[in-house]
Amino acid sequence: MTAAETLPGKMGLTKTLLLIVLLNVASCQNDTVIVSEVVQQYLDPQPLVGCYFPAEFQGEFVTQVSGKGVGSMANEPIQYSTINITFNAIPVWGYCHKKVGDNVLLMDRNRDKDCIRCFRLLRRSRNVIEVFSEALNRCYIYESAALASCNTLNSTSILYRTKEIGGVAIRNEYCPIAGLYHFKYSLSNNSAISYECNTFSSELNNCPDGSILHLNLKRCNFDMHTDLTYNCLGNWLGPNGSNYFALWNNNADDGRPQYRCGLFHVDNKKGKTYMALSSDSSCTQDLNNSTSGYETLILSKSPNQKKVPEYVKTHVATFPKWAQGVWEQSLIVNGTMTFTDLNGYNSYTFITVESNEETGRYVVYSKDQCEQAAFVCLMMRQRSENVLEFTIGMIFSPVHRDNLCDDPNLDKLVWMTQARVERIVESPCPITGQYTGMITDLSGMCAELSSNCNTREIMYFKVSDCESKELFEERIYLCLGQWEEKGVMYTYTMRNDTNTNECFVGLIVNDEEIYIKEAGDHCIRNIDPKTEGMRLYKKGQCYGNSPSPAPTPLKPIPPITRITTTPRSRLATTRVPGNAISSSTSCRSRTCTNFTLLIIVFIAFLETTWYKFE
Repeated sequence: MTAAETLPGKMGLTKTLLLIVLLNVASCQNDTVIVSEVVQQYLDPQPLVGCYFPAEFQGEFVTQVSGKGVGSMANEPIQYSTINITFNAIPVWGYCHKKVGDNVLLMDRNRDKDCIRCFRLLRRSRNVIEVFSEALNRCYIYESAALASCNTLNSTSILYRTKEIGGVAIRNEYCPIAGLYHFKYSLSNNSAISYECNTFSSELNNCPDGSILHLNLKRCNFDMHTDLTYNCLGNWLGPNGSNYFALWNNNADDGRPQYRCGLFHVDNKKGKTYMALSSDSSCTQDLNNSTSGYETLILSKSPNQKKVPEYVKTHVATFPKWAQGVWEQSLIVNGTMTFTDLNGYNSYTFITVESNEETGRYVVYSKDQCEQAAFVCLMMRQRSENVLEFTIGMIFSPVHRDNLCDDPNLDKLVWMTQARVERIVESPCPITGQYTGMITDLSGMCAELSSNCNTREIMYFKVSDCESKELFEERIYLCLGQWEEKGVMYTYTMRNDTNTNECFVGLIVNDEEIYIKEAGDHCIRNIDPKTEGMRLYKKGQCYGNSPSPAPTPLKPIPPITRITTTPRSRLATTRVPGNAISSSTSCRSRTCTNFTLLIIVFIAFLETTWYKFE
């Protein structure tokens, strides 16, 4: 993401100090200001320096305000209210006054008096934010009282994204339940009539677009809404080993909720997936657990899965030892690799039938979640201790061919970058010291890049007004790995505030001058940092007590074990990683939830078809 995308515009802030004198005000409820201190305090009615919302939180959202499950009549249609999160404010709730850890104090005008409320915004996915707060009719005059209330916040609403920054349309996320299923269905609305489809005749899948869930209800005792289509908006860790998921039905009518929240879990022993949805757009109403909700589904994998060819059964090879283990969206065990392409909305299983570790080329049998299969060449490279990259050849064949990994079939490659989940050794960042310069695509804004002397795998990045020094953006990165390619340095990192990965391409001219450019979340090639990036000059030593050493030389770290990155896929026949690479704003979900799901799906997969070679 460029600075221009992060900052919608340079904001000039007028600093006006307001003295509020409040005497003999008692604690009240219902739209009154609460005072818990006697001492007078000065409050700045404008945003303080450094109080902002990161770009990942900005945009337009909706939240449910009335209808089922929110205290109104049971037959009242679901209604939503629009919530805008700007660079420094949530207008319906107030502007950003101060950030304290994960909490933010918003200041609002209440009956000609400034009042402060504490909020905590938890980013559940790219498109879903959970809001923790007190009742919105309760606010405080004094900052210390508002801060004290941060300890008693409750989940009060779910925000569903409708637009990105600048009104850009949202991107779906890859559906957490992937593949072809049959299912049973039941609806519990406290009526005397039971609504159900009590055989495994109904069908569910996310094909061909892995971000859209299709449900076709069959053999039911009702006729309404038997074909449903949902856009997947994200998933996150739930209680007791289950996971939440969020869906959007843009064709919902008759007052039915457009946004749905539910829980699911996979039972590998029974070979079933259990899924339940709430009755409205909350994640609580009529939702007890993944087996008990307003709507409940029991899913079973479709039995008509494509059989593994005889050639694969008799030619199983292995991936290299250094590649074995759990990566961001990949799991590699012996000769089998599973990969979830979050940007391309597909998941794949690759079984190696020919292995050449010297050239890093492997002929694999590839199958996606929709049972599309083919033989293809997979290239894999260890970029550093904790970073791996792989790519797919241009030719997909329904049968094995000897020339799949020949050079003419490996043109215009797009690398997918992956970071090892469990790192034994951390990787130092390529620069040490404090560097500053002007942002090329945002006039009047300056950037500062700095390192930590004592913890060299930590890197800091700040964006501020060049003249006023007002801070607009601050990030902390964990460096995961780095390597040199065609004279430039690629550095793969993880942002601590979003747990998303970003790649940077840089050129270190000398100890005093460097060039750096963002390269998406999968290390986009053919970027010249000297002509396209920021020019930064050294202004001081790194943070910490030790002296700042010289910048890390442009030399790749010797391969030991692991690698990282994530571009958009080039998909042909089996829809495997490909040409269109996403930017750093691409939809990516990199949580422990995703790693757990990947392992669960892989184990279940092995237990079903791939190793049933008889």
